[in-house]
Amino acid sequence: MKATCHNKTQRNELMWRRVWHRSIPWKWQCFLAAFVLIAAAAALRIYPLQMLGSRLAWLTFYPAVMLVAVYGGITAGLLATLLACLTVVFLWPTLVEHPFIKDGADWIGLGVFALTGTMISCVAEAMLRANARAQKAQAEAEAANRAKSVFLASMSHELRTPLNAILGFSGLLREEAGISQEQRHTLDLINRSGDHLLSLINDVLDVAKIEAGRVETEIVSFDLDDLVRGVTDLMRVRAEEKNLQLMLDQHPGLPRFIRGDATKLRQVLINLVGNAIKFTEQGSVTLVLRQSETSQPLRLIFQVQDTGIGIAAEDQASIFEPFVQLRAQTVQKGTGLGLTITRKYVELMGGQISVDSHLNQGSLFRVELPVQLAEQAEVSARIHRGRVVGIAPGQSEFRIMIVEDQAENRLLLRRLLEGVGFCVRVAENGLLGIELFQSWRPHFIWMDIGMPVMDGFEATRRIRAMEGGQAVKIAAITASAFKEGRDNVMAAGMDDFLIKPFLANHVFDCLERHLGVRLARESVSADDSESSSQSLCPEMLANLPLALRAELRDALVLLDSPRIDEIIRQISKLDPILGSDLDHRALNLNYTAILQALLPYPDTFTKQIP
Repeated sequence: MKATCHNKTQRNELMWRRVWHRSIPWKWQCFLAAFVLIAAAAALRIYPLQMLGSRLAWLTFYPAVMLVAVYGGITAGLLATLLACLTVVFLWPTLVEHPFIKDGADWIGLGVFALTGTMISCVAEAMLRANARAQKAQAEAEAANRAKSVFLASMSHELRTPLNAILGFSGLLREEAGISQEQRHTLDLINRSGDHLLSLINDVLDVAKIEAGRVETEIVSFDLDDLVRGVTDLMRVRAEEKNLQLMLDQHPGLPRFIRGDATKLRQVLINLVGNAIKFTEQGSVTLVLRQSETSQPLRLIFQVQDTGIGIAAEDQASIFEPFVQLRAQTVQKGTGLGLTITRKYVELMGGQISVDSHLNQGSLFRVELPVQLAEQAEVSARIHRGRVVGIAPGQSEFRIMIVEDQAENRLLLRRLLEGVGFCVRVAENGLLGIELFQSWRPHFIWMDIGMPVMDGFEATRRIRAMEGGQAVKIAAITASAFKEGRDNVMAAGMDDFLIKPFLANHVFDCLERHLGVRLARESVSADDSESSSQSLCPEMLANLPLALRAELRDALVLLDSPRIDEIIRQISKLDPILGSDLDHRALNLNYTAILQALLPYPDTFTKQIP
């Protein structure tokens, strides 16, 4: 109620301001203010300051001139000064019994007042002009910021839409049984290149979202040990390409299962370790994990130390600024956004980041983050979900409609859904989607946002207004990277949204949430995973040929999935049980456990893994 009253008061005040400005021109407003305030200043000499008589002639006129000048600038201020002088010289009989100007000293006082009033008017004019320039600059900045947001939203759509098709179709083709190893390797290259391009796009968009305050944390339960080892396994390839040692120092007693923003934490570690490797030519990079012993709640400390080129003291304050690369770093490729995103993510998660570095002696980046403990069961429920292979039996037919103007995206989504047993029909724009909805009555609609003829927002509103339109589930397909774009989706009456480029699991998870469909998956239970992890030991690999162990190790370090699959097939011919175990781990990307089992055989490697 108070907020409503306050809003009404603001609206009334704004309305009267508009009436005032429209009825009286600005110049005449200034002149009117001068007459009114000088008259008020003169009236004060009659009452209540009549006891002053002709003493302190300018006591009330100085404030009046100042107020008029601040309101109307130099013209109004000079007019107020002139009116005050005329009042003192000619109209004194209406104010006091004796004249204000009696001798030469009083005339000097009059001159000083006129000079002071002129100076006040000039200063006020300068202030008004500076304020006008500031307001204009602010308006231009806001317009530029809106234009930037529109541009980034447009580029997000234009870049993510083709990337969705590239990554989606290459992933589907890789699952085909008839393709050769060379073709599978080519598809992996396409996927990796697409992922790299997507990461660059995401960096730019992330900075834009961070600057606009549109990034939010997503707290989940996760396995810290698995996350950290996944980062080191990923970065070890880059380290070995430069003959660097990448070491992990994980202190005992560190909790394994925690709650936090796993995605942002992983990005922070990848950025810091990747930067350390990039700017280190010889020596080592060490990732240290420990927990603070003095703080409650639990706080984790991550340190990334390298023996690289270091950072000068005068440059350390600027390394976290966007698009900044130091002179010593300009030979390296990159956008200069990694540390900016890292600092913003750390601050968003409630932590702090600091750097201690000396030229040619290396750098130490230290991150301290608050986290919460989690149960293993929470993490297991999230991780152990395999590929969808079909719709679980005993359910009725599910009709799904795709409304999408991009042919490649329609085909990708249709093949993905029909491949597991859904009944699918497509429409090329919102108007055709409405017609298909009326004749076919689907259970679920994937609705693209930006389409010709009729966009997804209007199509959704019209479908919701039809008979049966409230019952159908509608999820938007959008490339928007900004939160307000997703807010618009929900405000239009949609139930959910999917951001391009999307993964197959994202599609099926959305259908499970809203459609209630039960899907059959290739899944591994937490108990099976744990027992399998315990069962793989170095002795199981001892009887494999040395050359085969070396090939497996190299393929794992390079993350060469096709080569890993081929080597595991060769191992299966020698030891079917071991081959099945390794195949199961490779399918779930559990490369770390296989590498750990190979560690006791240093003769397998060209150099020892730290």
